[in-house]
Amino acid sequence: MTRPRLASFVATLVVAAAGCGGPSPGVPRADLAGAADYGAPAFRDDADANAAVADGGFPQAFVDADGLPVDLATYRGSKLVVVVLRGVPRAEGGAFCPSCLAQAGSLAANRAEFDRRQVQVLVLFPGSAERLGEFLQTARKQTPGEPAVTYKMLLDRDGVACDRLGIRADLAKPSTYVLDRRGRVTYAYVGATTTDRPSVKAILAQLDRAE
Repeated sequence: MTRPRLASFVATLVVAAAGCGGPSPGVPRADLAGAADYGAPAFRDDADANAAVADGGFPQAFVDADGLPVDLATYRGSKLVVVVLRGVPRAEGGAFCPSCLAQAGSLAANRAEFDRRQVQVLVLFPGSAERLGEFLQTARKQTPGEPAVTYKMLLDRDGVACDRLGIRADLAKPSTYVLDRRGRVTYAYVGATTTDRPSVKAILAQLDRAE
């Protein structure tokens, strides 16, 4: 996989047929073989905010998979959803979190709902561009034959953003943030476990409340 393809995040992800008009679009299928330590993904429709970020406290400067700078200020005027994945262990060959794969797929499966709300989804991967490539390849292997999807990936290579948000543990705590059109955080949810994450239904409800 070339680095430009990483930057655009064109990937066949863990996608399920899950529209917001039907059952909760929470958990796409995923191959969880060998992942008993994580438990099955189960995302929450009732995920009320459990954290807060002061005005001006959300990191603005990131890089994409090519190492090019990304300034969140360029997205002002649109609502943002920033999802922070757990990242991977520093040890070579560390496994990816199945819930991260499933969550990425759930966001992708509901892209039309985000587009309809003029929302930009950004997925933050704590780690290197090389491990991001492995993450995407793993997702493809789990879902052969699914259609390709696109949204923006950011890197937190040294955990600077995770430290600023106070979400670093053994890896990053899985976290979801909604930012309004002025860049203010109107919703913050930090998972207590690897499977503790808001469903897409919960995220869309928060977006509908944001200005």
